[in-house]
Amino acid sequence: MGALHLLRRIFSKCLSGSSGCSCPNPMAPIGVALHIQENYVIIDNGILQLTLSKPGGIVTGVKYNGVDNLMEILNNEANRGYWDLVWNVPQGSGIFDVILGTEFNIILEDENQVEVSFTRKWDPSLKGTLVPLNIDKRFIVLRGSSGFYTYGIYEHLDGWPDFNLDETRIAFKLRKDKFQYMAMADDRQRIMPFPDDRLSG
Repeated sequence: MGALHLLRRIFSKCLSGSSGCSCPNPMAPIGVALHIQENYVIIDNGILQLTLSKPGGIVTGVKYNGVDNLMEILNNEANRGYWDLVWNVPQGSGIFDVILGTEFNIILEDENQVEVSFTRKWDPSLKGTLVPLNIDKRFIVLRGSSGFYTYGIYEHLDGWPDFNLDETRIAFKLRKDKFQYMAMADDRQRIMPFPDDRLSG
């Protein structure tokens, strides 16, 4: 969750009305708009524009404060912002899985809030290759907010196979030409390593 915390800290200048904010009016009462395209879902509240792949539910773009995309544009769209998990069958080795939705739905849409859903249903014929969970990824944009919210609903039904869930998270790959410093907490702030550094680390 460090990257999400970092995004919220960067956006906090506009939320607090700091003089360092270059937004024309960060708390302008602009309603939240939802635009549905063939392969993308775009949610815009006049401060932030969130672009999600459809029906996968991958964060392909975050437009904010004059920057067209805070996500790493050098990466493939599927490798920018995503939910993932690591799981295994009992006594099995770990399986890494980027959660891609197969169905898109609108949960709530009005001028104050838009909430969208990207779901993936478990198919018993894929036993052993896909985690036995129904997964629902949700994304929310609120009026007047400079960030977005996301949460997941994992459903394991009676009679489905047992498994171990070692890790689940949402990861953000931020633009390395824009993000060189990270603030995890008030006492944990330092120069941010580049993705290149991980290759030789």
